Amino acid sequence: MLKTQAQNGKSVVDFLHSMANVLPDREIRRLLGSVIVDGSESCVRINSYEVRLGGRAKFDSTGEEVEIPGGNFLEIEPGDFVTVESLEAFDFSIPTLKSLGKPNGVFAWITPTTTMMREGFLFASTKVDAGYKGRLNWGIRNSSVKAIKLQQGEHLFKLTLIELSEAEKPDRFYGDDKQDSYQGTSGIRESARMIPANIPDSRIIRRAQQKIDPIKQLTQAGYPYNHIGTELIALQGRFEVVSKDVAAMKEMFDDLGKKIDRESEALNTSIEGLTDKIDKGIRDSFSDQFHLYFDQRMQRTIGIVFTLATFAAALYKGLTRRSRNQTG
Repeated sequence: MLKTQAQNGKSVVDFLHSMANVLPDREIRRLLGSVIVDGSESCVRINSYEVRLGGRAKFDSTGEEVEIPGGNFLEIEPGDFVTVESLEAFDFSIPTLKSLGKPNGVFAWITPTTTMMREGFLFASTKVDAGYKGRLNWGIRNSSVKAIKLQQGEHLFKLTLIELSEAEKPDRFYGDDKQDSYQGTSGIRESARMIPANIPDSRIIRRAQQKIDPIKQLTQAGYPYNHIGTELIALQGRFEVVSKDVAAMKEMFDDLGKKIDRESEALNTSIEGLTDKIDKGIRDSFSDQFHLYFDQRMQRTIGIVFTLATFAAALYKGLTRRSRNQTG
């Protein structure tokens, strides 16, 4: 019975030794300077190492790659996706790990810190394969409704390091194959996914419904986009009310315009009739005044002519009489 218990105990020990081990803080500190290059003891946590924001970033929306000097901040707008570089470099190569008594290799899980999640950042968890060497790239999306600033050197991700057992040691480590495109990454490395430049349209499978309501998409996309979608729906309702009011006002103005046209036409007709009457009255009055003036002028002229003729006749008679007297 004791032999059986001893055998069972040995089996349990062998089983435990055959399992991968999550490295605690004291083991992580041993990796600083060799496996974790440019690392800091202040980043060591209970069962993880907190990776910091490095000096390079690339904005997906514009394709712009920027440098983040020490002490500066990276600003990420709401909804923007940014690829960033880790401040630390990592060496998970077997020669380096053998020197630390870990010949089977180490790989790691990358998960976001809860602090970043509380501020509205969305991250995709991933892993670092055994054998990898280089800095890390990972993506950050700002899902909040405000711009968020990250300082160069700020703690962003947790790196959970796992030592592999003999049974878990892979046949090939990362970097042994040509397809291991990210080995030796420094800065921002472009995606290695290859897409043909010219894809025949017949080989592209699309959704049956080509047009999707963008507001509906926003309401189903989760925070903060669902909030934006709700606001857009409310705004659309207000626009519909305003549109109806504007249409009613337009109809009213159209009716008013037609009425003004009718009134203007009637007024023009009245003015034309009145103008004709005024013109006729002026002409008649002028004609009467002219005739009266002409008659008066003629009478005066005839009177003057008659007076002059009488005076001339009298003068002539006087001169004739005087001439006779002188002759006689």
